[in-house]
Formats: sequence, C-alpha cells, structure tokens
Amino acid sequence: MKNYLVYTTVTTWNEPPRARHQVTNELKEDGVVYFVERNNVGRPRIEVKKVEDNVMVITPYFPVVYKVRYRTPGLNEMYHNWLLKKIKQLNVDFEIVISFDYTAPAINNYFDNVVFYCADDNVGFGNFNPFFINNYHTKTEKLVAQRAKACVVTSDYMGTKIGNYNPNTHVIPLGAPLIKFETLFSSEKKNELPTLGLVGYMDNNMDMALLYDLLETFPMIFIGPISDANRKKLDKYPNAQFVGPKTGRDLYECLSKADVCIAPYDVNKLNKGATPNKLWLYLALGKPAVIVDMPNLKSWQFDEKLVYKCDRSNFIERCIQAYKDDNAQLALRRIEVAKNNSWKNRVEKIKEIYYTSRSASLVA
Repeated sequence: MKNYLVYTTVTTWNEPPRARHQVTNELKEDGVVYFVERNNVGRPRIEVKKVEDNVMVITPYFPVVYKVRYRTPGLNEMYHNWLLKKIKQLNVDFEIVISFDYTAPAINNYFDNVVFYCADDNVGFGNFNPFFINNYHTKTEKLVAQRAKACVVTSDYMGTKIGNYNPNTHVIPLGAPLIKFETLFSSEKKNELPTLGLVGYMDNNMDMALLYDLLETFPMIFIGPISDANRKKLDKYPNAQFVGPKTGRDLYECLSKADVCIAPYDVNKLNKGATPNKLWLYLALGKPAVIVDMPNLKSWQFDEKLVYKCDRSNFIERCIQAYKDDNAQLALRRIEVAKNNSWKNRVEKIKEIYYTSRSASLVA
C-alpha cells in the first residue's frame, strides 16, 4: 500500500475541512496518509496517532506557539529541520509529499517528491503583517515553489505568481465533496422568503454591513466557528441561528435546511488568491448559490440559474430570485456539476501532474 505525506502550516486535523483535509480524504482511498498538524506547545517531540482508517496524524510539540514560530526567521527553519528529521526517522517511504507549508523550503532537502499546493496568497495573510515578516515569507514561498517537483494553485492569480517561480505550475480549482447520502428535493416553497445558509469562518472577509441587511429580511443559518466579537454583533438579530462547526453528515444535514446558500464576501478584504471552497459544497448539495463576484471567479462560468454571481447592491434581490427559480431539475444539474469537479477528480489530476513531472525528470 502507498504512503502519502501531507505537510501543513497552521492547521489541525479536527477543524472544518479545508483543501488539505479534502486532499487527505481522497488520498486515503489508495494509501495511508500521514497528516502533519501545526505544532502544540510543549517539550519537543512528535506523536503519531491513527485517527481513522488510512489516516495517521502527526502532532508536533515545540516550545514556541505556532503563531510566533512560523513568523520568526531562524526559529522557523530550526523547527522544520527538527520536525522533518523526526518524520524521516519514522522510516516511511512516501509516494508523494504534498506540502501546504509556504514557510518550509527545508522540505525539499528531505524529500525529492514534493508537490507544493498553494491555495491562497499567503504573504500578508493574517492580522499581523509587518514588512519584515512579509519579506521573509516572500522568500520562503519562492524557495518552496522553485524546488518543488510541481506546484498546484487554485486561482489564475496564483498561477501567475507561483508560475514566475516554477514553470511547472498548474491551476486546479478547489473541489466538491461527494455526498454519500440521499437528499430529498421539493419544488414546494414553504415560505414566502428563503432561509439562507452560510458555511465557513465568520471572519473579517465577510461583508458585515451586507449581513446585517440580509438578517433584516431572511432567516439565516450560520455554520462554522465565529469570533465572540462577531457573534455579539449578529446576536441581536432574531433571524440569526448559530449551530457552530459541523463536519461530514452533520454538516450536510444542517445545510440541507437552507433554501439558498450564500457567500457574502467583502471583495476589498479578500486574499488576492482567494476562491470560495464553500461554493462547491453548496453545489454538491444541489443548493442555489448566491455569491459576491470575486476577482478570481471572473473566468468561472456556470449555466443559468445554477450559481448567481452579483455585487452587494443586488444581493438580496438575487437571493429571492434564486429561491423562486429553484426546482428539483436545477438541483440535480448542480449536483452533476459538483461531481464533474469533485475532490476525487482534483486529486487524480494532482497525481497525474506529479507522475508526468517525475517521468520527465527521469528522461532528462
């Protein structure tokens, strides 16, 4: 059986699924995946634990909290060299190493089969971004990309940026989960207005003013973590329902209660490489999606009435229109679009890129 390594920066295994979790869930279908979490604070060591069939989680412990560690030159290099040595000592032969860590050029010193997966414009990401940290991360990201066997990005913007570092860079959008349970569709409209559903982190990327307007009109289900500050702002609206983080079947069943699913981003606050992972989830459940027309969506085309791209000025109108238009036939067409753009297909494409690159290297 094959083994795979998924190497991450600021992620834990038990959090709402992101690209690295989705990639892991597909890789485990034909091998054992070792998923490296962000470090906990403690005496230097690693713990390896089986969390489900074919998934092993590596939890590093290091004396410095990860938020400081990955922003600190010297200390961060020390950490990665220490951690990668520990992983090598496991004596596991990894078929492919997929690194989501843009701060770890050392990974290419330990493995010659690295695919760098870059889903966002990581430089400047977060609330603390002095120029010296941005300069440091610009250098590490460039080195990771240059030395990788291949690079995978999720937007045209990142394709241009990372492609300047490594010509073997490929744009593969985020993917849709394959939902393994029956969802019932009904063309009956139970209420005059739809219930809206929103999945994801309630962070500063959201257009809060637009959310306030939406809550004045529609019942809304918020699925995912939310800061105390944002919870306090939204709690005063009777239409707001908070259910917290959900995964797997619980997530799908909770979201199935929404009539229209939304992504009300503030385009002025978005990461330059951002694309909406939640859009594919909405389509996989057959739900009409109303989404602010983000820069990286300009080249994404969908058939009429499957996805409603708009700006904040007509967002409410589009939510109502999506609800009126929706029917079982449209729901099935959305599911078909999701299947054609599934995470399974995305990961197969990543493998194809890697093996093609490896063959070209052997010939050269």
